[in-house]
Amino acid sequence: MDIFSMLGDTLYTIAGMAWKILWALVLGFGISGAVQAFVPKRRMARVMGDDGAGSLARAGFFGAISSSCSYAAAAMSRSVFMRGASIAASVAFMIAATNLVIELGVVLWSLMGWQFVVAEFAGGILLIAIATTLVKAFNLAPAFERVRAAETGNDEEDDAAVPSVFSLDGWRAAASHFAMDWSMIWKDIVIGVVVAGVIMVWVPQGFWQAIFLSGGDSVSLLQMIENALVGPIVAVFSFVCSVGNVPMAAALFNGGISFGGALAFIYGDLIVIPMLLVYRRYYGTRLAAMLGLVLYIAMAITGFVIDLLFTAGGWVPKASATSVGSMDFFALDYTLWLNLIFIVVGFGLWRLSKQAPEQAHCCAHHGH
Repeated sequence: MDIFSMLGDTLYTIAGMAWKILWALVLGFGISGAVQAFVPKRRMARVMGDDGAGSLARAGFFGAISSSCSYAAAAMSRSVFMRGASIAASVAFMIAATNLVIELGVVLWSLMGWQFVVAEFAGGILLIAIATTLVKAFNLAPAFERVRAAETGNDEEDDAAVPSVFSLDGWRAAASHFAMDWSMIWKDIVIGVVVAGVIMVWVPQGFWQAIFLSGGDSVSLLQMIENALVGPIVAVFSFVCSVGNVPMAAALFNGGISFGGALAFIYGDLIVIPMLLVYRRYYGTRLAAMLGLVLYIAMAITGFVIDLLFTAGGWVPKASATSVGSMDFFALDYTLWLNLIFIVVGFGLWRLSKQAPEQAHCCAHHGH
């Protein structure tokens, strides 16, 4: 392949990945803005204010129906945390918003088979359980609480000022939060998508495969462990995001890495470098590092456990000839219609944000 073809493929991949996540970004940031504008802190504290099983289950459910883009999920997770959810529930919300969504299941089924769909959803629940347990074990709540206390004002005044969901001023405030959230991390999103597109085209598939232990037709226990540990790390440095990591995971799996290693790689979109930078903007360097460590450990353990279970049950699929470039980004499918709808929604929110009172803009900026 000549350099001009590779440049063309790179631009196509970058544009395709951006196209695939566009609607989810608008939806996610829109929900984040609405949560900040309309949900009283006391109500959020009642629903997801602790780290009990009920609170985590509700957080997982709300996350699963919210978004499939990791960047938007991070923004929504921060919003529910700032409104009164516990940090454990916020992490559960973020994991569910990226790993327990229908869109991801559709893409996984088409590229990797039903076994990966079942493993992704079962593993997502296990991932939430492990990650939230680690959050409690590392006693991260007090440090996160200090971040929240530093960025929020008096709870009673805040709750009293919450507008009605039926008021135009309320939606102007929500639109203002939407615009501020977007302005805060759009550069990280662009960098992530561009770098991911470049890496997917220019870095040979064999380079990534060489990092993993391979056992040929049979997978040893040592390979399961090593692949589960390495999978998320490869994701970190390949800058994959949301939908974009599935075709690469398919290529890696068909190139010889284990079932659990591919699964752990898919989970890794929550700890890619641009996402870690987003966490840093939200919570500071130390807590971003701790959150990244918690997620990495949970991803590796989940990948290994699911690999063991599926291997024992004889459910691991056979490799095929799927390649990184096999994904048709632009087609007459649900993505097209969702993007058309949410482009209009995003433009409407942007226009509304321009009409928000100056006080709303100041408050939104202060919140960040």
